[in-house]
Formats: sequence, structure tokens, C-alpha cells
Amino acid sequence: MKTILVTGATRGIGLATTKRLLARGCRVLALGRDFSRFDREVVAEPGRFERIAFDLRCVGAIEALVRDWPALDGLVNNAAMLTAQPFETYSVADRRDLIGVNLEAPAELVRVLLPQMIERAPDADGVRGRIVNVASVAAFGGHPDVWYGASKGALVNLTKSLATRYSPEGVLLNAVAPGPTKTDMFDRLPSSRIEAFERAVLARRFAEPDEVARVIEWLVLDAPAYVNGATIDANSGAYLR
Repeated sequence: MKTILVTGATRGIGLATTKRLLARGCRVLALGRDFSRFDREVVAEPGRFERIAFDLRCVGAIEALVRDWPALDGLVNNAAMLTAQPFETYSVADRRDLIGVNLEAPAELVRVLLPQMIERAPDADGVRGRIVNVASVAAFGGHPDVWYGASKGALVNLTKSLATRYSPEGVLLNAVAPGPTKTDMFDRLPSSRIEAFERAVLARRFAEPDEVARVIEWLVLDAPAYVNGATIDANSGAYLR
């Protein structure tokens, strides 16, 4: 049974990913802040998932949090913040919180979890662990929420850099770049931005969280070892590159 940590597991893409991984027989460590919706929607055999209540803004506490965890087979860095604030009104505190959750926390989780992952015996493909960072189409072009776009762009670059560093150790690091997705985060956007997104995507609709979760599931469980350091677009042409 594979053990996988999913951050931001209590709603949206993280919740959909958790459901998919449980359906595949994995043990899921579900990290989040509010488990009310999670407990209503997730049904699994006892022992196959664990709730971890934690605020990823507390980046400095991550190492202590994971100290006694078993070696993981996979990590899905999904948790993120978006405030939809204009650049000129961003406070220093809001900017630090967003960068902490969107960039520093994923990097710190990779840093503290990789040593045990590397010590595991490789599978038939020579893979010891798989890490998926959930970025965004916002990473590739100008974004109205400047700090959100900047943090996601940095997350893509972090994925490439760490894939280069840890590929010889048998760890795969990839990213997913979703487009507009029906999540609580998306609901906070102004209607003008929602209309612009709808015009931009080829499907003329927004993604369901499960559609993105299917891409994450493939990367963290099934993708061949040759898929490494990649960013997989799941945005229906919202940004063609």
C-alpha cells in the first residue's frame, strides 16, 4: 500500500485527489485546516487515511510536524492561497503568507521528506518516490493577482530545479498547471475575471476538480520514470505554449 501526503486535502482539487488515491488503495495523509467538508465526503477503510490539521503558513514548524512520519511514496503539494487583491493594496503580511503557503511550504516539505524517500528501495522502474507540485496557468503569463502568479511561476521553476537535483536519487518531481477550476478559490474571483477566463479556455467551461485530480493521480502513481521535471498543462488552452 502506497502512502501519499496531500496538502490542501480538505476541498477542491486536493479533496478530489484524496478521493482518487483512496479509490486506488493508497493510504493518504490528508493535510488541511477545516475538515468539515472532508469528513462529509471521504469514506475509506480505517487506517487508510489520517487527518493532519496544520496551517502551512507556519513554514518553520513543518520539520517538527513530519519528524516521526514513515517514509512516503508520494507527496502532492496542492495547498495554495489566492487573495485576488490589486498589487498596490497588498500588505506585507498578506504577501508573506501567500508566498509561504504557495512556495516556501512546498519547498520545505520536499526538503524534510526527501531523505527518507531516497532511502526506500526503488521500484521496478528505479523510482523511490514521486512528488507533484500543483502550479497554475498563472505561472506562464501576467496575472491580475501579481503575487499569486509570481509564486506559481516560482513553483514551476522549483520543480525543474529539484528534478535536476534529485533525479539521480530516484525521485520524480513534476508539476501540474490547472486552468480555471470550480473550487472555493475560484468563487472568490470578481465576475469580470471569471468571464475573461471563460472566453479564454477552448472548452468554454471551467474544469471540475476531479479532472485535474486525474492528472495528479497519473503523475503520483502511474507516469513512466521518463516523465520528470515536466509541467503538465490541464487548462484547456487557457495558455498555449
